[in-house]
Amino acid sequence: MLNTSPKPLLAIAAISTCLLLTQTSYADTLVYGFDDGTFGDWQLIGTDGEALPEESVSWVVSNEEREFAWPYTGHFLLPASSGEYRVVPTPWEQRECLVGVICHTHILRSPEFSLDGSGDLSIDMMGGCGNSKRECASDFDNPAGSLDGLPTLQQYTTTDAMGYALLDVETNQYVLHAFQSSFNDGRGPKGWQGIDQDNPFYREGQDIWETVSISQADLAPFVSNEKTYRIDIYDSYRGPWSWMGFDTVKIPGSLVDNGGGGVPGDVNSDDIVNAVDMDELSQAVLTGDSDARFDVNSDGAVNGADRSHWINSINNSYFGDANLDGVFDSSDLVTAFVSGKYETGDAAGWIDGDWDGDLLFTTGDLVTAFQTGKYEQGPRGAAPAVPEPSSLVMLLIGVVAFLRRR
Repeated sequence: MLNTSPKPLLAIAAISTCLLLTQTSYADTLVYGFDDGTFGDWQLIGTDGEALPEESVSWVVSNEEREFAWPYTGHFLLPASSGEYRVVPTPWEQRECLVGVICHTHILRSPEFSLDGSGDLSIDMMGGCGNSKRECASDFDNPAGSLDGLPTLQQYTTTDAMGYALLDVETNQYVLHAFQSSFNDGRGPKGWQGIDQDNPFYREGQDIWETVSISQADLAPFVSNEKTYRIDIYDSYRGPWSWMGFDTVKIPGSLVDNGGGGVPGDVNSDDIVNAVDMDELSQAVLTGDSDARFDVNSDGAVNGADRSHWINSINNSYFGDANLDGVFDSSDLVTAFVSGKYETGDAAGWIDGDWDGDLLFTTGDLVTAFQTGKYEQGPRGAAPAVPEPSSLVMLLIGVVAFLRRR
């Protein structure tokens, strides 16, 4: 009996569309958006490495709309640069280091990682290093060489340090620093609705979120050297409107497993890392199961980032690699389609084509796989090759023809 369902044809359309996108290769990157509303495994500390006093001005992960005071009434602090949450000062009303307000330098420290040399390290930042009439001076003349070299307690002073640093874990020394390029007050357009062109304080044409990067070239001396690193994001206040907020941290590397024991990625503890582990991980993400065994990237949360880490870093492969042989190619498409789960609504696992983690095999899984640009690119580290879109479409037509005759 012929299968006259249009669903396989929709699959061809979806994949063909993906092939029209730029074939860009993306290495595994650690991305932190703090979108579970917490700092996760990041540590909030002072310059002594200890927790900050409760009364100190500090940071909080927030999705609240925060309105600026006069004369900026009606303007709201920028929303997140990605996701829902971003990191902002708290208490919001006490940003200035005046009488009765304690302003310690506060540091948010990342989990430990190694660098792989695949790209830039970047953090989206807002806020500033002074008020709108001061020049930005956050690239102070002598950046601190270590944590205890940062200013400690501020009381309306011109000493400032606002940015982030790459910390060599072994030596406990900062090896690279990055700062915003100009003053930035984090004040978005009124009500987040378009740009208020009549407001003289709004800098027309300037991105208020600034992506502050350390380039791939500058990171090169610290790559693949058997060393591990952390990021310290730090903020020492410098008077009125002197504060910093941030979001979307991207690290070109992999987390270091300091847990001791177990096979990385083996979430069901059977001493084998296979598709069953991915299926259990997908189930955990869907149901909100926060058991630590599912936190394979050790960031303190169980979410889609763990699925990405499982396939990209632990298995050194790509989304779409149904048979987990380290490449995404035609054999994976055949494996997935032959399972007969495509657009049926039946439960599907990784081998069956569930690559987006909803435990179904749908067009969304094909989009997830092909948008990585890894089809027929070979294993990680191999010289990239760009497949001919026409060849792939012919392959899919062959798969659909096979399915229609079943």
